[in-house]
Amino acid sequence: MSSLPDHLRRYPTREAVNALCRRFGFPYHPQMQDWEWEVADAMRIDEFLSAYESGELSEDERFVLMETILQSFEDLRFLEDRPDPDPRWQRVLDILDRNIDLHAHTVWYWSVLDAEDFDDPEQQFWVTPFVRVILAKHRSRLERAPI
Repeated sequence: MSSLPDHLRRYPTREAVNALCRRFGFPYHPQMQDWEWEVADAMRIDEFLSAYESGELSEDERFVLMETILQSFEDLRFLEDRPDPDPRWQRVLDILDRNIDLHAHTVWYWSVLDAEDFDDPEQQFWVTPFVRVILAKHRSRLERAPI
């Protein structure tokens, strides 16, 4: 993620992780690396989306939960073998697009812009081509550091 401008860097906060653990009954222990991806669960996507859209979560909680949602869709691709995206996927893309300032770091990360072969599916996530469209739409504005 070396191409990510410093002003867009954002990371999960301890408070957000704790709140999501309480809300969803997620486990947490110090040995968990990349917690937001480890707790992803393709069978809980509807629950995650409902919580995200409920208006009950803080910005930090929504930021972290979106990472979990994206990883859940990654996991779903391994569970289901179908050529068309899940119908809920467009809902996620719309959320990312509408909330790009909150999720710029996330969109940048999942876009895998540093891949050696930009178009090689083996060097990207399933979600990558979709989020790259969102990044392309907003990139020039996002790259400018706030004044």
